[in-house]
Amino acid sequence: MAVKLSTIRQAFHLLRNIDFDQLGRLSSKIDLPQVMATVGKMNDQQLSGLMKMLQSSGGHKKEVPPVNGDFYDLGGMLSPEDRELQLQVRAFMENEVQPIVNEYWLKAEFPFEIIPKLAALNICGVTYEGYGCPNRSFLMEGILAMEMGRIDCSISTFFGVQSGLAMGSIYMLGSEAQKQEWLPSMQKLEKIGSFGLTEPEVGSAAAGGLTTTAKRSGDTWILNGQKKWIGNATFADVLVIWARDVDDNQVKGFLLRKEHSRIQCREDA
Repeated sequence: MAVKLSTIRQAFHLLRNIDFDQLGRLSSKIDLPQVMATVGKMNDQQLSGLMKMLQSSGGHKKEVPPVNGDFYDLGGMLSPEDRELQLQVRAFMENEVQPIVNEYWLKAEFPFEIIPKLAALNICGVTYEGYGCPNRSFLMEGILAMEMGRIDCSISTFFGVQSGLAMGSIYMLGSEAQKQEWLPSMQKLEKIGSFGLTEPEVGSAAAGGLTTTAKRSGDTWILNGQKKWIGNATFADVLVIWARDVDDNQVKGFLLRKEHSRIQCREDA
């Protein structure tokens, strides 16, 4: 008798909470007995999943979580000091670059006004030791590139050419006199560097196909050839140009000062 009374109470409670008008409209669209039979065979986990799905489809739009491109949580490996620098660079890109960059893209111009603010972050030559460089980790260098590329790839390219390709070539391969002359001022972004390797016919074929030549003539070198897609080339103070020495067939790097070189730059080059 106790079981029957409990069953009656459950049925009464169920009837009080059923909207029969809504149930009638629902029965005209689906086979209710079949639905009841299917739901009755579900285990607790399946029923819980069904309820979550039904509750989430009630028209309430959930807030989309912020996109995190750091899939491997590399930022979590940074020291507290490097993490602080990462956030400073992120704020710089969001506050100084993002609001203006589309305008400069449309005009095909470079936002030179951001250079002093970028210099204030003290991140050029980030992995190098001496010459005013920060001497931080290679992980930090990658994180900074990621933060810049996240907002604008052109600024990331500008920085990569300046800090990595141009300064890196001088840091690794230049004479001490060349390092002393160029690296401190490039680190402060007082001098801008460029890196001329790629050519229109052979791409970046430094090993076997480079066509730009270098010929020694007394105390000078004569370079002859074409370069293309060279970042910072139109406004750089020093250009690192790679050319093949016609005498020994070896590829060599040359530092060309803007004021002392005769270079023709085309808009499409």
